[in-house]
Amino acid sequence: MIVAVLVGCLVGAGLLLVLLRLAPPRVAPLVQLGRFDHAQGGPPPVAAGATFSTGAGGLSRRQESLGRWLSRQLLRRDVRYTSLRQDLALTGRSFEQTLGRKVTFAVLGALMALFGAAAISQLGFGLPTGAAAVLAVALAALFFVLPDIDARREAQVRREEFRKSLGKYLDLVALEMAGSAAPAEALPSAARIGSGWPLALIRATIFRARRAGRSPWLALADLGDRIGVRELQDLGKLISLVAQDGARVRSTLTARAQTMRRRELADLQVKAGKADQSLRITQITIGLGFVLFLGYPAVVAVLSI
Repeated sequence: MIVAVLVGCLVGAGLLLVLLRLAPPRVAPLVQLGRFDHAQGGPPPVAAGATFSTGAGGLSRRQESLGRWLSRQLLRRDVRYTSLRQDLALTGRSFEQTLGRKVTFAVLGALMALFGAAAISQLGFGLPTGAAAVLAVALAALFFVLPDIDARREAQVRREEFRKSLGKYLDLVALEMAGSAAPAEALPSAARIGSGWPLALIRATIFRARRAGRSPWLALADLGDRIGVRELQDLGKLISLVAQDGARVRSTLTARAQTMRRRELADLQVKAGKADQSLRITQITIGLGFVLFLGYPAVVAVLSI
């Protein structure tokens, strides 16, 4: 009885941790931008009134230390986790701490499987030989990828939001250049118009590039590489080749903004088609249920004769 209670407590604690990771508390976008800039070595522009704790608990410190050691070992073996790093950079999380959390989750999953198998054996149910080990490995592998799924889901939403703002930003830069503004002036001027986190991130990137004496287009290309936005990466590299010709830069920006709008429209049409198909399936299911509801009494009456 005591073993069953302990196993139940352990399983409940593990499920609670999983739910907390799948539905984390929402953080203000400017706070996440501040963490991102702090991780990149720039000044963190935190919003007024937004505060967050910089101290880490004992478990977080151990996870980060473990993740830092694992990261060094993986880099020595040329395992870079590029996609995960891009997702984490976009969400403002640390790769080392996430890697340590992945290992912690895997150990927790394995322990849950072993304790569950022990409880089943105590209750008198026999398990095949090696079933506990197979279940522990499977549950550990499942828990190991949970932080990846969480980061990828959040990064996908933020990446789509960034792409939408990027298309509007390119139009603003083209308009600034149409008013006889140089590209070096048009880039920060257009970024100051919006107030969302994507434009704030672009402003911070351009500010750091100008302070370091770098080309802003190459800095934007590096930003696209860090956060996994292919459109920004390709655009920065393309514009850097023709940066001295203002007319070609403006025409390139206009063409790329139109391409992004057409792609966004195509994505919206695909989503609308999926929603329409789902609605049709729902209507067909309701119709079948209504037919069964009407025909059931008749079928019962015929079978009872």
